[in-house]
Amino acid sequence: MDVWAFRKNIEKYKEELPRYFRVIIHPQFRNIDFDFGIAQNLDFIPSINFDAYHPDVCYAFSDGPIESPMGSYHSMIVLAAYEAGLGVEATRRLFRRDVFEGCGFFSRWEQERAQLLQHFSEHGLDISSSFMQWSRGDAFMYSVNHPKIRCIYDIARTFLRRLGVDTADGEIMPADNLLNGPCYPVYPEIAETLGVKGSYLFKLPNEYRLISLEQFIEFSFGIYSRLPPRSIHVEGAVRPRYENVKAVIAEAA
Repeated sequence: MDVWAFRKNIEKYKEELPRYFRVIIHPQFRNIDFDFGIAQNLDFIPSINFDAYHPDVCYAFSDGPIESPMGSYHSMIVLAAYEAGLGVEATRRLFRRDVFEGCGFFSRWEQERAQLLQHFSEHGLDISSSFMQWSRGDAFMYSVNHPKIRCIYDIARTFLRRLGVDTADGEIMPADNLLNGPCYPVYPEIAETLGVKGSYLFKLPNEYRLISLEQFIEFSFGIYSRLPPRSIHVEGAVRPRYENVKAVIAEAA
């Protein structure tokens, strides 16, 4: 159950939760005003956040979250270029190796890997060997917080084994529901560095349709242009990185 559905049915789950033999929740559920101590056996499984493949992605707000052509995902380069008054073609020319280098896009892997492994370790889950396997092929993320199904499969197996439950490694994966959402590309210059396939094709949410980088920039600019001037801001966690992106773009432009 997602956190939003849980919030809507809190009274119901105050009655039902004690009836379950085991309750497994995301650590973020602890931010809800709810006593999970009523559960018989309570376990936590975190989700994957990993931006090394997509270091340009951020969330943007203007009196609430802003939806982009890619759902909640925005490009720091595109947003900074828009705020700098650049046009679509000038913004397109910013998608190149030296700009990415200045933005720090090539140096995310080790930090992100260490944080991810530590986060799971804090909840009693060692995913280091799984991470090694994920890294030996195509990118294992659709975006900064949407992993491919094999990652979820391996985490579930790791969790069950920690409980002493025998698992069958049939390699038959469940349906990959996150594939229905937005799939952010790994930019070719970043993909080359990380040894995966790259492109500038953006898969739109809830439909199998791809748009080009130029279209993504144009559609994003159209959304930003309808907002009050200078009203857009990014989430606090990436704000220092975004300020660096703005400085790099000001110099490159």
